[in-house]
Amino acid sequence: MKLAVLGPGALGCLIAALFREAGVEVSLVDYRPDRAARLRLRGIQVHSLEGVQRVVEVPIGLAPEVGPCDLTIVAVKAYQTETAARVLPELMSQGGVALTLQNGLGNLETMARTVGTSRLLAGVGLLGVTRQDEGRIIYAGRGVIFIGAPAGSQVAASEVAAVVDLFRGAGLECQPRENIEAVLWEKLVINAGINPLTALLRVPNGALLKLPEAWEVAVAAAAEAQAVAQAAGLTLSGDPAARLRQVCDHTAANRSSMLQDILAGRPTEIEAINAQVATRGRALGLLTPVNDLLTLLIRAATQSAPFTVA
Repeated sequence: MKLAVLGPGALGCLIAALFREAGVEVSLVDYRPDRAARLRLRGIQVHSLEGVQRVVEVPIGLAPEVGPCDLTIVAVKAYQTETAARVLPELMSQGGVALTLQNGLGNLETMARTVGTSRLLAGVGLLGVTRQDEGRIIYAGRGVIFIGAPAGSQVAASEVAAVVDLFRGAGLECQPRENIEAVLWEKLVINAGINPLTALLRVPNGALLKLPEAWEVAVAAAAEAQAVAQAAGLTLSGDPAARLRQVCDHTAANRSSMLQDILAGRPTEIEAINAQVATRGRALGLLTPVNDLLTLLIRAATQSAPFTVA
């Protein structure tokens, strides 16, 4: 099976490196020729929390150079999905499958506008990985990846199982899920509580447990997200506050992806996370004041750099 991993960010680099080490025919796809050239020379540097480093030489190129693949894994930031979707027709072979492993909601719909829904898969990755620099990542924590066929997909269960086996062969814990939409929402509930608060306060995940006022806001945001999911007809597992506490405790030292983006001066995924909760809530007649406010605050934070007091 020939694979393409679209996006040389933290997750994309990690997955491409692990597949390469497992002997899979995989290429990392970038849209910037200059960065692709640098990554070809230096390889992907994978660091562990214990300080162990290894360099994995992964083929990398632009979409036309990589060509049609059996499986294309979309691992770009949610705000880059529309741009990434434009190259999917070049990367998906006839009968090929595209799998999104991205944060938030709306990515599937964006991809479907370009390639339709029939050959799409959705995934949720609960991995601890941080991008330090171009092609340099810290693999902080192993976690599970859930994969399934969303509504409208015609990817057969046997094909889903083959993709799951591929991930397992690369040393990743992976499980198929028939209710993948619910799994997407379960992660969104957690992200809606953790990501904007840690980004605004510039603290690691575990700090929220030690800041009562921040914790109250995080729980309220998560509860709103779960209420929207339930109003949409989805059944999510567990109490949102309990699940939020568990994640903050288990990933106490982690910097959320939104915090990493704010610190690096990059756009954030707020539109795919809290803004999605607010938008979908309004469509269902639900008020989501906490997610509304967090969306506005993160938008303001990304625009505030020119006005920051030294």
